[in-house]
Amino acid sequence: MYFPLKRKEYGELRPGKFIRAEATKRAYSIQLSPCKQVTRTHRGGVHSVKIEHIEQQYMLSGGADGRIHVYDLNTTPEADGTIRIKSLQGVTRQDRHQYAVTTLSWFPFDTGMFISSSFDKTIRVWDTNTMTPACTFHMDSRIYCQAISPIASHCLVASAADEPRIRLCDLKSGADTHSLGGHAGSILSVAWSPREEHVLYSGGSDGTIRVWDIRRAAACLRLLDQHNSDSSPLSDTNVAHGGGVNGFTFTGNGHYLVSLGLDEKIRLWDTFTLNNTLVNYGSLWRNQFRFYLQASISDTNVWPPLLYVPSDDHQVLVYELHSGVLLRRLRGAYGRVTCAEYRPGYQELYVGSNDSEVLVWEPVNENDQEMVDNSTLGTFQDTWSDSEDEEQ
Repeated sequence: MYFPLKRKEYGELRPGKFIRAEATKRAYSIQLSPCKQVTRTHRGGVHSVKIEHIEQQYMLSGGADGRIHVYDLNTTPEADGTIRIKSLQGVTRQDRHQYAVTTLSWFPFDTGMFISSSFDKTIRVWDTNTMTPACTFHMDSRIYCQAISPIASHCLVASAADEPRIRLCDLKSGADTHSLGGHAGSILSVAWSPREEHVLYSGGSDGTIRVWDIRRAAACLRLLDQHNSDSSPLSDTNVAHGGGVNGFTFTGNGHYLVSLGLDEKIRLWDTFTLNNTLVNYGSLWRNQFRFYLQASISDTNVWPPLLYVPSDDHQVLVYELHSGVLLRRLRGAYGRVTCAEYRPGYQELYVGSNDSEVLVWEPVNENDQEMVDNSTLGTFQDTWSDSEDEEQ
């Protein structure tokens, strides 16, 4: 690392290129942390972990026991060097969800509030400081997923539930505003576009992905088609997956959307053209449970970007996003992996599973750098090249 620092000091290396190369090297070399341990707090599986993106300091976890905990990731190391990340606070027995927590979301502009969904048919808005519910939305069926826009001026929370309509809940009024209908069965996943505040994506048990503009009376803009056919944008023959769509994740700039299907296929969509990019991620990934699956993508400083996908066979598969090449298998969990959350500024990965644990994967220590395999080294050495397109 010192030679690149000298090059940067002498003006031979642009700061942006240096940051990108170091972030890429760290992201490609993660290992199961030998010193960071998240204290076991849940009595059932961990279904969701979320790190806020304002300070990247606090993390939420929600589990099958209906409980939610908040952690400080910047915990001071102990005398032996071990960093034990303990729960700062959790919801009380009286306030917890009656059934399993399915998803968690931080309020995008303030860490003092977060949102949860549960199989108890409620979406709750929480005060982080007191860990008490400030508002509760009661739904008609169990909820697989909820989402709030990371950029919007509106405060609408979209719900994906065991019914064929999306309900939009307004945090300002504490009531439902309207619903979006069109799916032929349950809705398993929803996600707001990170670049267009009124655009919403939904994935259903019918294998379709619908694109909505919530401002329009005829809100559905398009059904994504895995074959990129010339059929009508709203044709019933447009199908994204051969099974239910139970996971979404966007790249940081919102250019690409990754969808996860119960047909055990991963698809990458271009959100400008709304076409399938036809990247082949192989057939090694396992996904058989009708439950929201939380995947994650590395930050924009990592090139080529990495996709982290939880798999039913107790591991996280790490793919190169744009080529579909399987780079790593992150093993360590003793149960089905349900969620993977990337911490951008630190190139760390937090993984929750049905064994009630949250595992931490972090970049390999400088002293152990020789453990990184040659193929991975080649990847981030390419990042130093002056011929690299700075706009990628």
